Formats: sequence, structure tokens, C-alpha cells
Amino acid sequence: MRTFLRELRFGLRMVAKAPGASLVAMLALGLGIGANTAIFSIANGILLHPLPYAHLDRMLDLAEHSPRSGPADFNSVSPATFQDWTQQAHSFSAIAAYRYDQVNLSGEGTPAMVQGALISANFFDLLPSRLLAGRTFLPEEARPGADREVILSQPLWEHQFAANPRIVGQTVELDQQAYTVVGVMSKQAVMPQAAELWMPLALTSQQFNARGDHYLRVIGELKPGVTQAQATADLAAIAARNAAAYPATNQGWGVNLRTLSERIVGQETTSYVLLLLGAVGFLLLIACANVANLQFARALGRNHELAIRTALGAGRGRLMRQMLTENIVLGLGGALVGIAFAAISIKLVLAYMPADVAVFIGGWDQIKLDRTALFFTLAIALAAGILAGLAPAWHASRPDLNSTLKEGGRGAIGHSRRRLRAALVVLQVALALILLVGAGLMSEGFNALLKIDHGYQPEATLTAAVNLPRTPPYATPSARKAFFDQALAKLAALPGVTDAAIADFLPLGNNLSQGYFSIEGQPATDASQARYAVTQSITPNFFSMMGLRFLAGHGFTASDGPDQPGVAVISASIARRYWPGRGAIGQHIKLGQDDSKNPWLTVVGVAPDVQWAWGDNTVESTLYLPAAQQPHNSAYFLLRRSGGGDVTSLGAAARQAVASVDANLPLYDVKSLAESIHESTIGIAYVSVMLSVAGLIALVLAAIGVYGVMAYLVSERLHEFGIRRSLGASSGAIVGLVLRRGGGMLAWGLAIGLPLAYFLARGLQSLIMGISAGDLATYAGISFLLAVMALIACVVPAVQATRVDPLVALREP
Repeated sequence: MRTFLRELRFGLRMVAKAPGASLVAMLALGLGIGANTAIFSIANGILLHPLPYAHLDRMLDLAEHSPRSGPADFNSVSPATFQDWTQQAHSFSAIAAYRYDQVNLSGEGTPAMVQGALISANFFDLLPSRLLAGRTFLPEEARPGADREVILSQPLWEHQFAANPRIVGQTVELDQQAYTVVGVMSKQAVMPQAAELWMPLALTSQQFNARGDHYLRVIGELKPGVTQAQATADLAAIAARNAAAYPATNQGWGVNLRTLSERIVGQETTSYVLLLLGAVGFLLLIACANVANLQFARALGRNHELAIRTALGAGRGRLMRQMLTENIVLGLGGALVGIAFAAISIKLVLAYMPADVAVFIGGWDQIKLDRTALFFTLAIALAAGILAGLAPAWHASRPDLNSTLKEGGRGAIGHSRRRLRAALVVLQVALALILLVGAGLMSEGFNALLKIDHGYQPEATLTAAVNLPRTPPYATPSARKAFFDQALAKLAALPGVTDAAIADFLPLGNNLSQGYFSIEGQPATDASQARYAVTQSITPNFFSMMGLRFLAGHGFTASDGPDQPGVAVISASIARRYWPGRGAIGQHIKLGQDDSKNPWLTVVGVAPDVQWAWGDNTVESTLYLPAAQQPHNSAYFLLRRSGGGDVTSLGAAARQAVASVDANLPLYDVKSLAESIHESTIGIAYVSVMLSVAGLIALVLAAIGVYGVMAYLVSERLHEFGIRRSLGASSGAIVGLVLRRGGGMLAWGLAIGLPLAYFLARGLQSLIMGISAGDLATYAGISFLLAVMALIACVVPAVQATRVDPLVALREP
């Protein structure tokens, strides 16, 4: 210990002796360490602590996979299948179900739309959370007619009810129906995600026996000793029996199980976080290579000192230990810089995430600089210090005593050290290229994603949602149509509004749902031939507002009312798939199965495909219906404003207009279409920005590395340049020598980095649409950027080389 403390004190003195070089090294390491700490904190919260529940390893998300999507699908579950699992499965100690249900809360302050969840009676037994007041649901409350109870979340209780301590037992209005508050859950209750209140999942016997409707999410807890594979086999056997017994609805349907953590985090989020971890890992390697080159230069100046210590009996291990101790001091100094950088980065990451998006990200509230993150920072600081100093310490511990101790000895480094320093620069260039290509492709894909609208104007379009209760006074289609007709007329009459429309979903909104449809003359013989499409109930002017020009036929008209024959418009993908080579106009389709009582609809138009979900590389098939004939319970109003200005300024007037039709119906999600798209794509935007920042830092560090090596090369060859100048070499020839050396390192870096960047790009293709691994323009642009960086880093030392006075250079030993 005394030896270590002595070496530590000596290391601190040596670091303080060269404050400029030490500060540069600490800053370089600090950027790499800080970036790793920030991303580790994000990964620690999202990937490792997404839910505050015990036994997460035994909690599974139980899903079905449809014949259309294949085994990789995680589809919702039909009520009948949920009942079969509950009664027949042997692998689980308990199984619970839930579904989301947005409800209008009124009668207490300003009406508000709240995110509700319908849950089975045992839900909170499976996912226990602390009750602040009251109780959970009783089994008998899961029956229609006995399900008028509600449990409030702590945030809703505090904000909407002022934390009323006597709230239990009082009634509240949900969708204009009276519900009794039976409990208040603490903030620990985070399932289903973003739920603000819970209601009993009460299904009729007819609903429980439905096998064709898939809308339940199911959670199961494995019995002790049972594996996920055994549970999968258990449920697969039930699926096989159902497929044989009910081929019309169950043929081709299978089961898919994953941990509840995997369900909450999602494969895309996991891939993005791992991508960022890899990126900042590359960044730390670049920083270590940078510091290693700096330490090589410092070690050369200490050759005389190290030679004397060797001559006096210091062993090679002792010299290496001392050099590594100095680098560990630099690493710890970099850790202090890194912690500050990480704290700022995490604060920015948390600050710019919209609150209504963050609630759907499991573990988001766990992202912080906690003790685990600090231990991680210390570990990578020590590792980075050792990694950056290992090669310089190895070479510095073998001084050439004869040449170094000789009076006037120059102590120049050998060829092996020159090659190693050049290799470190090549490594920096290659890693910087990979990071920059990844960032460039992600940014290009993200920008392409935002530009696919073509026809519509998201900045000039206001969107606002309304949710009609399924109970009186909106239980009938005519009542829903009357409300939407009145509300749309009032909204269209607002000052500054030039056009108004209604739709169920928004472009790139990721909130779509797909329904089953049938085609006349093309019956589905079993469930494996089921056809699905996004179903949009719209007003006639929706197509013009979205800039959609018909590929065939026409759109809807005001005469397509509820008493007229049913009509539909289909997307191009449906027409290509089911009527290839012949016209779809005049064909007949219907919602639901062939034997359903729904009327046949005549196809009157074919519209271009629209991307409703940014994370799907395939364009969703879409079936458009007139809102007058198929008025749904929930819809978006779209208002187009003329003359520029902030379209969200129409929000207050829009709320008043809807309230004048029904004061109990709140207008929510009032924002521009551009803001809506931004929020739905913010995850990929975060990844794109973080990769870009990492790429820029890598570019700067690589530039510093090239400059450092070239500057030292010039200083080492001053004697040679003096001789060349005295023999008549021109300034251009000297500059050419320096640039050729720098160009060689750049060429090797590009040769190594480009193939690796291509393989990275192939992986990115699966994360976001619009990315192409063969995007030569991005590779060429990044390579040119690195070439310019290397040129600038080489020019300054090269110009200095031309200013060498031959007489001065020749006098140097």
C-alpha cells in the first residue's frame, strides 16, 4: 500500500507537471466516459428496471400470433382463448387480462379525457401495488351490471380531485355513467402503462365465447420451477385443440410468450438502446486511442528519465506500473468531467421528452445518476486509463540506454512505435467513420420519414380528438352522426379555418387498429386466410386535406348518407393484392366475416397508400368508409388554417365549439399535426440526435488524433526537413511528404471503416424505414468529411514544416 501511495503521489506530480496535455487527456476521456455513463443510466432504467415489481422473471406476456403475421407476431388475445387458458393451462399460478379504454371524466371540475383500463378482478393480485385508500375489485364486480366501480391512480386523485381524503365511496361520472370510487392506487401501480384509472373487465357470456375478436392483453405468472418453454408448449397444445375444434376462427393461430419486461420495453427500444451503447463504446475507444497517442508523445520526452531509472535498477514492471498509475489518474480526472457531462446529458434527455409520451416508456422515471451509474463510471474510468496507457507504458518501459544516456542523444522513437501510433489514428478514423455513417443514415431515414406526407401540410393542420361514450345518448349510429355533423359545422365556421375533416387515425400516429374484412366471391375458408386492414371512417374532404389523388374512381360525396347504399374507398395495396391486373371499382367488400350481418359495400375509389405507423416498413392496407354511414365513437377533427401563424391558437375556440354541442365531452390531444408526428416519432429522433452527437465528438477526437501524430512527425523530422531544404527541396515537396503520410492513415481508416459501416447499415435497415445500406451518397459524403478533417489536421503541421530554417535544423543533434 505504501508503494502504491508513493506511486500515486508521483503520478499526481507528473500529471500536474504537464497541465495542458493532462487537461486535453482528461477532456477526451471525460467525453467518452460521460457519454457511456449517460447511455448506461438510460439502459439501466429502461432495460433493467422497467417495472417496479418482484418476480419479473416469472411474469410473462401471453399473446397469440395470427396466420397473417407469422410466429414473430404478438397479437392481442380473444376472450374465449383467455378463458381457455385460465381453465386449462397448468403452467401458471395466475392469469389476468386487461384492455385500454379511454373515458370522459365529468362532474368534477373541467371535463377531461382520461386513460382508463378494464382489468380482470385478480389483476392487482398478480401485479401488487400499494393502496393509498380503499380496496381492489371483488370477483363479483366482474359481471355486467355490477361493474360500476373505479380505482383512481394517485396522480389523477391529486390533480383532478385535489387529493380528497374522503374520495372512497363517492361517485364520479365516466362517459356520463355513475361509478363508485372504491380505491386509490399509489404511483407504484404502473400497469397497464399510462393508466389513470381502472375499471372491472366485465364481459357477457356471449363476449367471453367470442373467438374472432382479439382485443385483450394477458399476463401470467409462472408456477415455481416451470420454464417459459414449458408454458409455451402448454398453451400451444390448447391452441392446437382449438384449431381443430374451431377452424373458422382459430386455424393457423398460435401462441407467443415473452417476459413482461420484454413486452414493456419492446424489441425496437431494446435495439435502439443497444445501438447507442455500442456507439458510445466506439466513442470511448476513440478517446482512449487519442490519449494513448498523447502519452506516446509525453513518454518520448521522458526517455532520459526512464533510462536513468532503469540504469539505477528499476525493473520493467515497476516502470509500467508507474506509467499506468499516471494514466489511471488521468482516467479518474476524466471521470469527474464525464459525470458532469452525463448529468447535463441526462437532464436534456429527460427534459425534452413529452410527458404524455414518457408514461409509455417503462423505466423512464428510473433514469438517473444513481449509485450504480457512479460505480459504472468509476469502473470504465479505471479501464479507460489502463487501456489508454498500456501500449505507451509498454514501450516506454524499454528505453534504449545507449542512445538515450549518450550526451546529446535524441532518444527518437523506433519504427514499431511509429507504426503503433499510426495504427491508433487509423483506428480512430475507422471508428469515427462507422459512427458518422450510422448517424447519417439514421438522420436521413428520420428526415425521409417526416417528408413522406407530400400532400398534407402538418404545420398548418390542427388535430383534436373526441371520444363519445358507447352508452346513451351516443349508443346509436344516428346519435353519433348528429354530434359529429354539428361539431364539424361549428369548427369549420371558426375564423381562419379554411377546411375541416374527420378521421379515426392520423398519419404516422402509431395509434391505428386493424379490422377483418371480407371480399365477395373470395371467401376465406379458414382463419389462415383472414384479411385485415386499417379502417378509417372519414368525411368526404379528408382526401383533399391529405393531398391524396385518386388512382381510380372517386371519393365520397355528401349524398353518401346512412340511408344510401354502402360505399368504400380502398388503398392501392388492397387493389394490387386482391384484384391484380383488373379493376377494383365496383367490387364488393364487407366488414367482418363473410357470414356476418354487415352489409356489402361497393368500392368506388382507389387511393394512394398512407403510412400510419412509422415503425412498420410495410405500408398498411387501408379501408375508408364514409363517416355518415359508419360513425365511430372516437375520431380526430382536422382543421386547416390559412394565412400562416400558429395553428394551435385555434385550440381554445375549438374547445368552445365542441362544448357548445355537448359540455360533457372534452376535446383532447389538441395540437398541430406536425407536433403529433413529432411526438410519435420522438424515439427515433432521440436516437438520431444522440448518434449525431456521438459522431461529431468522434470527428473532433479523430481530428485531434491526426493533428497530434502529424505535429509530432514534423517535430521528429525537423533535422531531415532541414537537410532536404538545404539540398533544394521546395516547400511544396515538404508539404507533400507530410500530406502523403496523413493521407495514408486516412486511406487505411476508410478501407477498414467502410466495410464495417456497411454491415452496421444493414442492421439499421430493420430499425427504421427509409434506411438503405447501399446509400452511396452517405458513404461518399462522410468519407469526404473525414478527408477534409484529415486535410485540415495535416495542413497546419505541414505549413510549420516549410518554415523550418535549414541552418537551425542542421545545428540540432
